[in-house]
Amino acid sequence: MGGLNAKGAPEGTGIAVGNTISGGSFGASVQAGAIHGGVHVHHPTPTRVVPRQLPPVPAHFTNRTAETRLLDEVWAGRAEGAPPLVLLTGPGGAGKTALASFWGARTTDRFPDGQLYADFGGFRPERPVEPGQVLSGFLRALGVAPEQMPVEVAEQAALYRSLTAQSRLLVLLDNVTSAAQVAPLVPGSAGGMVLMTSRLRLAGVLARGGSLVEVAALSQEHAVELLVRAVGRTRGDAEGQQVGDLARLCGRLPIALSVVGARLALRPRWPVGRLVRELADEQRRLAALSADEGLSVSSVFDVSYEGLDAGQARAYRLLALHPGPDFGPGLAAAVLELPAEETAEVLESLVDASVLEDRGIDRYRFHDLVRLHARGRAAAEGGDGETRAVLERIAEHCLTVAVAVSRVVMPGEWHVGPAYGRDAEGEVVFATGLEALDSLEPELPNLMAVLRAASECGLDQLVWQLCEAMYSLFLYRKHYQDWIDAYGMGIEAADRCGDEAARSRMHHRRGVAFHNLAQSEQALREGGAALAAARAAGHELAESAALQLMGMASRALGRFGDAIEMLRQAVELDHRAGQVRSEALAQRLLGSAHHAAGHTGPAVDVLERACELAAGLSDPPVLAMSRVYLAEALTRAGRASEALELARAAWTVMEDSGSSQYRARIMMAWGQAAEGLGDLTTARECLLRARDFFTEAGVPNLQPVREALGRVEARLDEA
Repeated sequence: MGGLNAKGAPEGTGIAVGNTISGGSFGASVQAGAIHGGVHVHHPTPTRVVPRQLPPVPAHFTNRTAETRLLDEVWAGRAEGAPPLVLLTGPGGAGKTALASFWGARTTDRFPDGQLYADFGGFRPERPVEPGQVLSGFLRALGVAPEQMPVEVAEQAALYRSLTAQSRLLVLLDNVTSAAQVAPLVPGSAGGMVLMTSRLRLAGVLARGGSLVEVAALSQEHAVELLVRAVGRTRGDAEGQQVGDLARLCGRLPIALSVVGARLALRPRWPVGRLVRELADEQRRLAALSADEGLSVSSVFDVSYEGLDAGQARAYRLLALHPGPDFGPGLAAAVLELPAEETAEVLESLVDASVLEDRGIDRYRFHDLVRLHARGRAAAEGGDGETRAVLERIAEHCLTVAVAVSRVVMPGEWHVGPAYGRDAEGEVVFATGLEALDSLEPELPNLMAVLRAASECGLDQLVWQLCEAMYSLFLYRKHYQDWIDAYGMGIEAADRCGDEAARSRMHHRRGVAFHNLAQSEQALREGGAALAAARAAGHELAESAALQLMGMASRALGRFGDAIEMLRQAVELDHRAGQVRSEALAQRLLGSAHHAAGHTGPAVDVLERACELAAGLSDPPVLAMSRVYLAEALTRAGRASEALELARAAWTVMEDSGSSQYRARIMMAWGQAAEGLGDLTTARECLLRARDFFTEAGVPNLQPVREALGRVEARLDEA
């Protein structure tokens, strides 16, 4: 056995690729879910993707020469040590984001390492985005694997600065409300630049040396130019006076000009004067943008709204009630209760009318001002009852999608929520677990917004069920803060429902997050709450899951006697209930606890039983990881040759699992077995690979693999 092959296995193994992952336990080193096919991690170096995240420049972007000149001057005059900060400030709808995107598009060559974008949503009714959410998104865009993502914002910021220390990045932070939001997102290199947009003059940004660029309404000349570009030169020349009047009535704000321009463009036979007369009627001017800005744009939106047909107007009102930052056609169809084709037509018609923004393939969003106007119309015409009904349809849609993902990723898992008992016909179909997770992950900001809104609205049954269905995403993609926050809402919702089984499930899955974070005491407390609720519900599967969590946490705390007793009880519960898969996982955990306690004989016996149970399942990865645990115990028992064969068999299944942690565990077991057989060269190679995999997985304690590696290297030096 010589070196490692390109897949990270010792050469000459003839190991196959392209296998399936499934499972149903949890924890830092336990098979805990299922991914069927398509999860490929290629080593040694992944392809580098340069992020280009800036929003597209509006079709009729006009002028802003003075402002772009100021941005060029800031860039030219940048100092050493830190990237320049620029605050674009002005009223809502003035085109701050469009200006930033325009400047970014024309300066791409200055930022070869990419462009990052985040919308803090500071002026929307919903809670603004937290810096930690933005940081984690930026780190992922820069290539940080989910398992390596720090949990604390300070740690994320430190990693971000390290990754960007030599980078030339443009960072656009939209709709910020405080300097504190910006601070952790400043790149670590003076070769970068940070653009911010805000309706506020943020003194904290200016105090840090930031430059201020004011983005006001367009000049009359350029407002007219924007309208003429929208309606056409011939029409603009023929009705020049009316175009000028219309520009003034729009407050020369680009958002308002775009709306009326789109309406005229869609109605080429209308005279421009028709809209001028409508806007000139002060009874239509419902509200100013704000008291200090004194700009009346609500009337522009009123006129645009009144130009929509009944179906478009209904869609305009209802879609704006979505609490998340954007949405796709599936959610829109659920909100509007329309077939997919008809929904697509309505969405495109709203984009054509410039009241809805097309943000990419099948992604839509409202401008903040338009959203406020649409919600005002919804409140006036539908009331609270309609708002609640729409939110319920949105939550039901999100639940259906999350359940479909869960069915693919974790097909053998049991559930409490009745949504899993429904016929799967009509659910979104995914070919692989990777495809399912990749489709759901970008929706996380929307899912969290829906959870919060549904919780506030009292849709408690949907809240805890949606939490349960999101588990596979959290387990595999490690969004820890959202994971903990979501299940906190789930616990409260289950409490209000008086559903003890659901409450147990929520506490248990929140505890898994703490266990993965090595916060064992907190995991133990969550497990205790899950156990009490499960027993109150008389739910033996939930009771076993709680005991398994508590057993893992106790093992991590070195309380081996407690761990063994809890896991023994879990095994008995599963055996009595005839739950073979759950019993196999519980046996594996019990064997691991015996192994950690130094009980080699009992560990081997229990893990052999776990392998026997797993062999009867149609779930090869459960058997593979059970064999890894057994291999570790066999090596300690002096049966290294058997252990080596088990490790090889496990690698065949788990090589392309997409989990650095599982592969690390196999390489560790393989290396220890090779050491036991005196093959120190192979042992060293396997342990080095195990260390790399553990590092990729973000495992905090590398001491065991370091000790094993040090021991082997010392023996090699002596030889």
